[in-house]
Amino acid sequence: MNKKVLIAAIAALALNAPLTFADTVDNAYRLCSVFDGTGLLSKPCDVSGWNQAVDVSIDTNSSEARKICLGVADMMDQKNIRFDRGWKIRIYSPFSNGNTIATCSLPN
Repeated sequence: MNKKVLIAAIAALALNAPLTFADTVDNAYRLCSVFDGTGLLSKPCDVSGWNQAVDVSIDTNSSEARKICLGVADMMDQKNIRFDRGWKIRIYSPFSNGNTIATCSLPN
């Protein structure tokens, strides 16, 4: 799995997206849809309103996961896509036993 490929795919899809959406949950589902569209996730993306999180599972290590997480959050910020305070991306690995391997805040 190449983080540059994932970020490039997300960036390409986000360029076609409106700069803002109706609300945080819509933004989270839109981001999930983009992640799912890459075909690189080991299971479908999930939005957790209770945990204020976009949860993705990628077959990668924690170092690469942190780069992906920060790259996607930065891209959302550059595109002026905002989330309510406290929302985050949580990245898991299929081998992490349900533990996150990277977490980063989404722009608000």
